[in-house]
Amino acid sequence: MKNNLINFTRKNYHLIIFFIFFLTVILGYIFNEDNLGGAAGDSIYHYKISLKFNEDFLSTIKNFGNSKMGLATRNSPIFWIILSFFTKYFSYDSIRLLNTLIIFFITIIFYKTLKIKYKSDNTGLIVLSSFLLLSPSLRSLVIWPYSLTYGLFFFVVAIYYYLKFLEKKDFIKPLVIIFFTILSSYIYPSFSVFYLYFFLKISLLIKNKYYIAALLIYSIVLSIPCLIYLFYIDIFEIFNSAQGLNTSWIQSLNISNKILIISTIILYLLLPILNFKLLFYSILETNRKILLTIMVFCLISFYFFNFPYGVWGGGFFYKVSNILFNNNILFFISAFLSIIFLYLLAQKKIENYLLLILLILYNPQLTIYVKYFDPLILIVFLTLFNFDLNKHFFQKKNSLMQFYSMIVFYYLIIYTNKLYF
Repeated sequence: MKNNLINFTRKNYHLIIFFIFFLTVILGYIFNEDNLGGAAGDSIYHYKISLKFNEDFLSTIKNFGNSKMGLATRNSPIFWIILSFFTKYFSYDSIRLLNTLIIFFITIIFYKTLKIKYKSDNTGLIVLSSFLLLSPSLRSLVIWPYSLTYGLFFFVVAIYYYLKFLEKKDFIKPLVIIFFTILSSYIYPSFSVFYLYFFLKISLLIKNKYYIAALLIYSIVLSIPCLIYLFYIDIFEIFNSAQGLNTSWIQSLNISNKILIISTIILYLLLPILNFKLLFYSILETNRKILLTIMVFCLISFYFFNFPYGVWGGGFFYKVSNILFNNNILFFISAFLSIIFLYLLAQKKIENYLLLILLILYNPQLTIYVKYFDPLILIVFLTLFNFDLNKHFFQKKNSLMQFYSMIVFYYLIIYTNKLYF
């Protein structure tokens, strides 16, 4: 009996670790874990809005996002409308407990997606997928219900069917892919940018203009409720009131801010898996003209960069640079390296550049939090990005040590200086 138990543990220790990690999420619920510092506040604020749907649905939906009516939010109302039905039968704490289950389903689907992508049952895939159970942001957003997690869930489902479609092309799966992409966008609008990626890839793979036209019409029909809703609300008022800051559209949409900050956030979130030895060797082999072009591009971006310190967000490197040195020098250095690394990782593949552009467009507002990209970056890079996981993870010595060490580092940052968000 004892030997059987030992053998079972040896064969399935990765699965055991997976379930232990999930149990830590339940413990996080019990102890009100909030790694972001503001997840609880955001959740409770929107929960109160969801209760108003039960009081006067038409008035609440009409004024949703209106700061003058006490309904300021940048969120889509869909998740909070659904949540309002549950509030009739469950307490807020019961809803929170049920909500923690979503991280389990996201992780399982992500793992199945990785199996399709890499055509393997490699235990390393279990390790990589378990990152979602350890993600500081995702844990907080499932313990304290928030719409982003459900947008992420349906987006991962869309990726799953997209990879199934790549295995066996047919006319049904694209309908499913588009459906789940639009569904994720209804719940969390930022995911709408990935519709462009899926639609373009499907169009290139199914070279049938009549089918593509039908797919476009299908997309428009699914989007009609959203278009009608946008027609009746003041989208500019919602955007500005949700900033919580007196900012102009020009400042909010400064592309230099987006490129530099989001590039460093991408690097920060890829630290657990990147092979930096490989990347630095690649820099030495890169054409000097290309490096000079990247440097000029970065210098121009540095000149126009105007993200105000003290505003929410900015990412790890931006925070560290201003806290330690009271300037952006360290941040600019990290941004330069991040952009070089991303260029090398993109491997001159158009679809990779498209994904990087979409990740920039994914965050249209002034505030740029790490929580918007964690664990989205890892998911996108491991599933959609043309990324050499073998060289960066499986074939690298001490890959597991680097992986778990970086996760420990994330939590040390959170609980010491609150630099994470």
